[in-house]
Amino acid sequence: MTMDAILMSLMAALNERLLINVYQRDTDDFYTGYVQILGQNSVILATYSDAGIADGSVLIAFNAIDQVEFAGDDLDNMSFRIAVAEDEHFLSIHNQEAPLKFNPKTSLLPQLAKQVQASGQMVMVILADDDAYLEGQITALADDRFTLAVFNKFNYTDVRYLQVDFSDVLVIEFQGLDLYLETLLVKQRDQLKHVRTELHQNDGQLPAIFRDAQVNQAVVSVMPKDREDQFYVGTVRAINDEVVVLSLKDRASQFGGYAVIRFTAIQSVITASDYLQTMAFYQKWDEANHFTQQPVLNADREFEGGPDLLPQIISEAANFGQVLRIRIAGEDDHLLGYPSDVNDTTFTLNLIEAETGDQVPIRFDQILELAFGHIYSYLQEAQLNSRD
Repeated sequence: MTMDAILMSLMAALNERLLINVYQRDTDDFYTGYVQILGQNSVILATYSDAGIADGSVLIAFNAIDQVEFAGDDLDNMSFRIAVAEDEHFLSIHNQEAPLKFNPKTSLLPQLAKQVQASGQMVMVILADDDAYLEGQITALADDRFTLAVFNKFNYTDVRYLQVDFSDVLVIEFQGLDLYLETLLVKQRDQLKHVRTELHQNDGQLPAIFRDAQVNQAVVSVMPKDREDQFYVGTVRAINDEVVVLSLKDRASQFGGYAVIRFTAIQSVITASDYLQTMAFYQKWDEANHFTQQPVLNADREFEGGPDLLPQIISEAANFGQVLRIRIAGEDDHLLGYPSDVNDTTFTLNLIEAETGDQVPIRFDQILELAFGHIYSYLQEAQLNSRD
């Protein structure tokens, strides 16, 4: 889109209060939300998480925007999820944080920087010519730049202070649950003690490590093989000779459903790290503030650790029409669907993101990873039911 078309689209979205997707240049990332403020060279959106939960805001420079989308399947899905989130009273800190004030007649970025500096709240910054997503506090402010005290929740020894020119800023995320929790954590920055990462490669001892973690109710981080962009964090709920069942935690340490992972598909397991300390801090806040799980989820499910663990999970999912996310041997992409025709060794997965009627036969021994019982499967099941 041309800059004129982008501005016209943003203005229409503001005036008509339209839900939009704003796509960034040179990346697949995009934000979904409503235009709050349209400034001279940037826009502020009130954004929603993938689960349809109102979750903070983002400032996006006009020169970072590739396209503004008003309609399509993704926005239809998001509208449905937003409605479900509101109807089911999904947990959110929306409206619990002090609102920021802006004058659209002057540049929005200095106004944002001044207010978040005064409050000490964490922000996430994306800069031109830098692939990093920098989280930190704005500690000093000049006419054309600010100082960002970077905080790395994965490594407490990573202490940096960056001089950031306003002209280099593409995106600033602010408020929202993740940054709210990180702000609370950083308030205790002086007390945070770095711990050495304890990483265990998959060379045969993982079952013993998982059993210890289950007994101690310890939170672990699991890295699958050939999935460098993904890892699981959670507690061990069941284990047999071939697979482990994790009760997952999302980025805010809330209950994130369950995952079954085959031992042969695991690269390594981390039993101690700064990030696990971060998640433990978030968990304490969640528990104290009754934020541990969304009201429609079940974090108390029990699993038997026998040889029939995987078939039992698939059979139960087939009985209740549950949506599963599965990675099988020989396939790079996950499959999303609901199971049927379960027998002793195989089942059929009815895909929900492909053309209607697409079915995939799967053997139990093909499954490398299986995720279920999370907020996204609930929303997908709700959408399937609404179509019926």
